[in-house]
Amino acid sequence: MYDALQFPEEVKVKLAVPMLKGNAKFWWIAMKAAVQGNGEQLTWEEFKGKFYNQYFPQSVRLVKQNEFLTLKQTENMTVLEYASKFNELGRFCPQFMEEEISKANRFEQGLRYGIRSRLAVLLFTSYQDVLEKALKLEAELKRSEKERSDQKRPKMTESLSDRPQNLESSTNKKKRFEVCTYCGKTHGGPCFKKMGVCFICGQHGHLARDCPNKKKNDSEPTELGAQLLH
Repeated sequence: MYDALQFPEEVKVKLAVPMLKGNAKFWWIAMKAAVQGNGEQLTWEEFKGKFYNQYFPQSVRLVKQNEFLTLKQTENMTVLEYASKFNELGRFCPQFMEEEISKANRFEQGLRYGIRSRLAVLLFTSYQDVLEKALKLEAELKRSEKERSDQKRPKMTESLSDRPQNLESSTNKKKRFEVCTYCGKTHGGPCFKKMGVCFICGQHGHLARDCPNKKKNDSEPTELGAQLLH
């Protein structure tokens, strides 16, 4: 922060010291006594170097630097979460963070492909510009994904008007003309063969071939005879 504001070297150290707490404050008291005893004055770069050596040994810094260099936004990581991790680890790689163009380029390259590929046609000169564009694009992608999901969702109910109108009538019709289990033919009403009556007039005492109504009805079947044709 102080580097970006371009404070004089001696002012940067004076501004940083009051922010030290706990063990860090005691460390500075001892460090200041040793430095002033030698008649020296710490520069900002020297102060940062000694502070990092005390609280971030070389082995730790190397691990953090590697984490920063390999940092990528995962599919389940938001842009803000990625930005927070980027700035946290960026402290250990100041060569990428001190210049805005370098910082912006590094941040852009770590974005997930769906966002990075859409930003590739743009030219950024600041980290803040990349961050704002990435946040807007992320929101737009989420909105588009939700719309596609809603369109693919099947309808849960079916209106009565969508049902086949002839379903009930066709079912009843099929039941009305079932095959008789006694004579093996299809007809409505009682089975004349089972009742032992004339197939033409429906009376007892004679067969269809001897029916007195046979000639009368040769050209015009009776209602009972017509049932046998179904």
